[in-house]
Amino acid sequence: MAQHPPERFLPQRLSLGRLAPYQAAAGSQSAAVDLYRWNIAASAAVYEGLHLLEVVLRNAIHDQLVIWHQSTGDSGSWMDDRRRMLEEKARTDIAIARSRTRKPSPTEGHAIAELSFGFWRYLLARRYQDNLWRLAVRHAFPHLQPQKRWVVETPLISLHKLRNRIAHLEPVHRRDLLTDREDILTVLGYICPDTRDWYQAGCRIPAVVKDRPHTR
Repeated sequence: MAQHPPERFLPQRLSLGRLAPYQAAAGSQSAAVDLYRWNIAASAAVYEGLHLLEVVLRNAIHDQLVIWHQSTGDSGSWMDDRRRMLEEKARTDIAIARSRTRKPSPTEGHAIAELSFGFWRYLLARRYQDNLWRLAVRHAFPHLQPQKRWVVETPLISLHKLRNRIAHLEPVHRRDLLTDREDILTVLGYICPDTRDWYQAGCRIPAVVKDRPHTR
């Protein structure tokens, strides 16, 4: 069976519109196809770090909210938000997460796993500075000294946008992925330096960046 060059079939399969930003960066359609393949590899490498960061971040914040909730003497879970400390959007997110568990006996952990990266990132917003951050969330970052909320929030804003780009299959070839890697390492380090070092030892981003096709 004859083998056709990818530039003959991929424009139809991917659509000219999807390939357009790659061709604008690469010049020719053939080079655009090479850049598209690289973008897939780069997105995969970056998502490994985002995957780990999301899990570590949510567990660290959740653990501190559990400790704080228990200290109040309230029954139930911090997610019940009996003191109305969360904004309406966050309460809605929790309700949806709980409804998605679809388990006969859902645990708090099941609901936690359904909450998005964005949910946790917004718990670091300025609106929570004087309540959740001061009372609980800051303790999720024991290696952040001094404990300034915005120092954690700033890289997470960028990483949240990056995660959404990758999740929606959008180009990342114009981003400085080494800076994104540093942001991941920085936030992981605020939580747990051992986890940061473990991720760094196997991080594929530098190798992928080194293999990036030439663009104009």
